[in-house]
Amino acid sequence: MRKRGIAAAAAGAALTVALAGCGGGQSHSSSGASPVESTTAAKAKQRTDASTVLVAAARKTAEQASYKTVQTGTGGSDRSEMFFQQEPNASDIQSWGEKTDDNLSGFNHMISVGNTIYTKSDHVPGKSWYRTDLSGGSDHGRPRAAGFVDEVAGSLAATGSTAWVGEEQVGGRPADHYRGTVVFEELAQYTGPAIKDDVRDYYVKLAKRRGETSADLDMWVGKDDLVLKSQQVTTGSKGQDQVVEEYSDFGAVPAITAPPADTVATWDEFVAGKAKP
Repeated sequence: MRKRGIAAAAAGAALTVALAGCGGGQSHSSSGASPVESTTAAKAKQRTDASTVLVAAARKTAEQASYKTVQTGTGGSDRSEMFFQQEPNASDIQSWGEKTDDNLSGFNHMISVGNTIYTKSDHVPGKSWYRTDLSGGSDHGRPRAAGFVDEVAGSLAATGSTAWVGEEQVGGRPADHYRGTVVFEELAQYTGPAIKDDVRDYYVKLAKRRGETSADLDMWVGKDDLVLKSQQVTTGSKGQDQVVEEYSDFGAVPAITAPPADTVATWDEFVAGKAKP
C-alpha cells in the first residue's frame, strides 16, 4: 500500500509540474496576456486607427433612418435644432438667432418634404407658412439637418495630422475622441477614399466663401460607430469661428410631415403680403 501511495503521489506531482509548464492548462500569448486580454487590446488598438474609425462612423451614421442634430456657435444663428429622416426625405429645422425688423423674435422654422420647403411666416394674414418648390430633384433639406458629419469625418480621415485623443463621455455614453488640423488648400488637392469629391468641394468652397484657411476639427464617435459630437474651430480673414454639433435620437425622430394645406400660402401670396405696409 505504501509503495502504491508513493507512486500515486509522484504521478500527481508530475502532472502538476507539466500543467505549470504549459500555463496550467490555459493558453497565453508570448506577452503573457490571456485571449480575452489580447482581444481587448486589439480592439483598443483598432479604435486608435483614426481614419478607419471615422470613415466607418460617417457611413453608419448616414445609414440611420433619422436623427437629431443640435448646432451651436454658427455665424447665422446661436442655436439650431434640426431633425431629418430618410424615407421619405424630410427635415425640420428650428433656429434662434439675431433679432431683426423682419423677425423680432429671432426665431426661424423651416420644414422640407421632398422638393418643397415650408417656411414659418406671419406676413400672410390667415396663413402660418409659405411654400417654395424646388426643381431638379435636388436634396436641399437633408444635408443641413444632418449637419457636418460627412465634411468633418471625411476631412479628418483625409488629414495626416489626425490622431486619437482618448476615450471621453458624450451625453453619458463612452466615445473615442479624434482631433486634427485641416488646411483647406491642401484638402482641395486630396483624392482618395476618405471623403467624396462633392463633399470635399462643398466644404472647401464654403470655407473660401468665409475667408477661412484652416480648421481645428474634433469628432467623438460612440463605441457603436455612431457619431455623437463634432466641433469645428476655423481661422480666416475675420478671425476664428466655432461650430459644435451634437447628434442623438438615432432612428427615433417622430415622422416629419408638411403643415396642413389650409395654413400654407404660395410664394406669390407671401411676396404680396410682405409688400403691404
